[in-house]
Amino acid sequence: MTGSPNEPGAAELLPEGPEEPEEEEEVEADARRPRVITVAFWLLITSAVLWVLVSGSVGLAEQQGTVAIFCCYIWAAARIRRGRWTARIVGTAAAVWLLVVPGSLAWGFMDPENPYGREYAVLAVVAVVLTGTGVALLYGRRGNTYFRRRPW
Repeated sequence: MTGSPNEPGAAELLPEGPEEPEEEEEVEADARRPRVITVAFWLLITSAVLWVLVSGSVGLAEQQGTVAIFCCYIWAAARIRRGRWTARIVGTAAAVWLLVVPGSLAWGFMDPENPYGREYAVLAVVAVVLTGTGVALLYGRRGNTYFRRRPW
Protein backbone atom coordinates (compact mmCIF):
# COMPACT_ATOMS: atom_id res chain seq x y z
CA MET A 1 0.00 0.00 0.00
CA THR A 2 1.44 3.34 -1.05
CA GLY A 3 -0.91 5.51 0.99
CA SER A 4 -2.75 6.92 -2.01
CA PRO A 5 -6.40 7.81 -1.35
CA ASN A 6 -7.31 6.34 -4.77
CA GLU A 7 -6.27 2.78 -3.91
CA PRO A 8 -8.96 0.20 -3.27
CA GLY A 9 -9.73 -0.07 0.44
CA ALA A 10 -8.40 3.42 1.22
CA ALA A 11 -11.88 4.63 2.14
CA GLU A 12 -11.97 2.05 4.93
CA LEU A 13 -9.02 3.78 6.59
CA LEU A 14 -10.80 7.12 6.83
CA PRO A 15 -12.41 7.84 10.20
CA GLU A 16 -16.16 7.73 10.42
CA GLY A 17 -17.74 11.05 11.38
CA PRO A 18 -16.03 14.25 12.38
CA GLU A 19 -13.16 14.20 14.82
CA GLU A 20 -13.71 15.66 18.25
CA PRO A 21 -12.02 19.00 18.63
CA GLU A 22 -8.82 18.91 20.60
CA GLU A 23 -8.58 20.85 23.82
CA GLU A 24 -7.96 24.51 23.18
CA GLU A 25 -4.42 25.52 23.86
CA GLU A 26 -3.85 28.21 26.43
CA VAL A 27 -3.64 31.63 24.81
CA GLU A 28 -0.27 33.28 25.28
CA ALA A 29 -0.05 36.48 27.27
CA ASP A 30 1.06 38.33 24.12
CA ALA A 31 -2.38 37.83 22.56
CA ARG A 32 -4.09 39.46 25.55
CA ARG A 33 -1.57 42.21 26.18
CA PRO A 34 -2.60 45.63 24.88
CA ARG A 35 -0.22 47.19 22.41
CA VAL A 36 0.30 50.20 24.71
CA ILE A 37 1.86 47.90 27.34
CA THR A 38 4.36 46.55 24.81
CA VAL A 39 5.14 50.09 23.64
CA ALA A 40 5.55 51.24 27.26
CA PHE A 41 7.90 48.31 27.93
CA TRP A 42 10.17 49.21 25.02
CA LEU A 43 10.08 52.91 25.91
CA LEU A 44 11.16 52.08 29.46
CA ILE A 45 13.95 49.78 28.27
CA THR A 46 15.19 52.38 25.77
CA SER A 47 15.12 55.10 28.40
CA ALA A 48 17.08 52.84 30.78
CA VAL A 49 19.80 52.46 28.15
CA LEU A 50 19.92 56.23 27.72
CA TRP A 51 20.04 56.73 31.50
CA VAL A 52 23.04 54.40 31.66
CA LEU A 53 24.83 56.61 29.14
CA VAL A 54 23.87 59.80 30.97
CA SER A 55 24.75 58.54 34.45
CA GLY A 56 28.17 57.33 33.33
CA SER A 57 29.60 60.76 34.10
CA VAL A 58 28.66 60.80 37.81
CA GLY A 59 30.85 59.72 40.72
CA LEU A 60 31.29 56.14 41.93
CA ALA A 61 28.98 56.43 44.95
CA GLU A 62 26.14 57.76 42.82
CA GLN A 63 26.76 55.05 40.20
CA GLN A 64 26.35 52.24 42.73
CA GLY A 65 22.96 53.52 43.81
CA THR A 66 21.99 54.11 40.21
CA VAL A 67 22.92 50.54 39.24
CA ALA A 68 20.61 49.17 41.95
CA ILE A 69 17.76 51.36 40.71
CA PHE A 70 18.44 50.31 37.10
CA CYS A 71 18.17 46.66 38.13
CA CYS A 72 14.80 47.37 39.77
CA TYR A 73 13.76 49.36 36.71
CA ILE A 74 14.61 46.57 34.24
CA TRP A 75 13.04 43.92 36.51
CA ALA A 76 9.88 46.00 36.78
CA ALA A 77 9.74 46.56 33.00
CA ALA A 78 9.93 42.81 32.40
CA ARG A 79 7.22 42.10 34.99
CA ILE A 80 5.03 44.90 33.63
CA ARG A 81 4.69 42.93 30.40
CA ARG A 82 3.19 40.09 32.44
CA GLY A 83 0.58 42.39 33.95
CA ARG A 84 1.89 42.59 37.51
CA TRP A 85 0.55 45.73 39.14
CA THR A 86 3.24 45.62 41.84
CA ALA A 87 5.83 45.86 39.06
CA ARG A 88 4.00 48.88 37.69
CA ILE A 89 4.37 50.57 41.08
CA VAL A 90 8.06 49.64 41.41
CA GLY A 91 8.70 50.76 37.83
CA THR A 92 6.99 54.08 38.47
CA ALA A 93 9.01 54.66 41.66
CA ALA A 94 12.26 53.80 39.85
CA ALA A 95 11.30 56.09 36.96
CA VAL A 96 10.65 58.97 39.36
CA TRP A 97 14.00 58.33 41.04
CA LEU A 98 15.75 58.28 37.67
CA LEU A 99 14.07 61.54 36.71
CA VAL A 100 15.06 63.26 39.94
CA VAL A 101 18.59 62.05 40.71
CA PRO A 102 20.47 61.41 37.42
CA GLY A 103 18.21 63.82 35.58
CA SER A 104 19.32 66.65 37.84
CA LEU A 105 22.95 65.88 36.94
CA ALA A 106 22.39 66.57 33.24
CA TRP A 107 23.28 70.25 33.10
CA GLY A 108 25.29 69.90 29.91
CA PHE A 109 23.67 72.83 28.14
CA MET A 110 25.12 75.20 30.73
CA ASP A 111 28.55 73.59 31.21
CA PRO A 112 30.99 75.25 28.76
CA GLU A 113 33.99 73.27 30.04
CA ASN A 114 32.54 69.85 29.20
CA PRO A 115 32.94 69.25 25.44
CA TYR A 116 30.32 66.47 25.48
CA GLY A 117 27.95 68.27 27.82
CA ARG A 118 25.40 69.11 25.16
CA GLU A 119 25.27 65.53 23.87
CA TYR A 120 24.68 64.19 27.39
CA ALA A 121 22.04 66.84 27.98
CA VAL A 122 20.21 65.85 24.79
CA LEU A 123 20.35 62.18 25.85
CA ALA A 124 18.98 63.16 29.26
CA VAL A 125 16.10 65.12 27.73
CA VAL A 126 15.24 62.22 25.40
CA ALA A 127 15.42 59.78 28.33
CA VAL A 128 13.09 62.00 30.38
CA VAL A 129 10.57 62.14 27.52
CA LEU A 130 10.73 58.36 26.94
CA THR A 131 10.40 57.60 30.66
CA GLY A 132 7.47 59.96 31.09
CA THR A 133 5.69 58.59 28.03
CA GLY A 134 6.25 54.98 29.11
CA VAL A 135 4.89 55.58 32.60
CA ALA A 136 1.94 57.58 31.24
CA LEU A 137 1.01 54.68 28.95
CA LEU A 138 0.99 52.32 31.94
CA TYR A 139 -1.60 54.47 33.69
CA GLY A 140 -3.80 55.11 30.66
CA ARG A 141 -7.24 53.53 30.20
CA ARG A 142 -5.96 50.37 28.49
CA GLY A 143 -3.09 50.03 30.93
CA ASN A 144 -5.39 50.26 33.94
CA THR A 145 -7.70 47.64 32.45
CA TYR A 146 -4.79 45.29 31.79
CA PHE A 147 -3.42 45.57 35.31
CA ARG A 148 -6.85 45.31 36.92
CA ARG A 149 -7.34 41.87 35.33
CA ARG A 150 -4.28 40.40 37.03
CA PRO A 151 -4.16 41.32 40.72
CA TRP A 152 -0.94 39.47 41.64
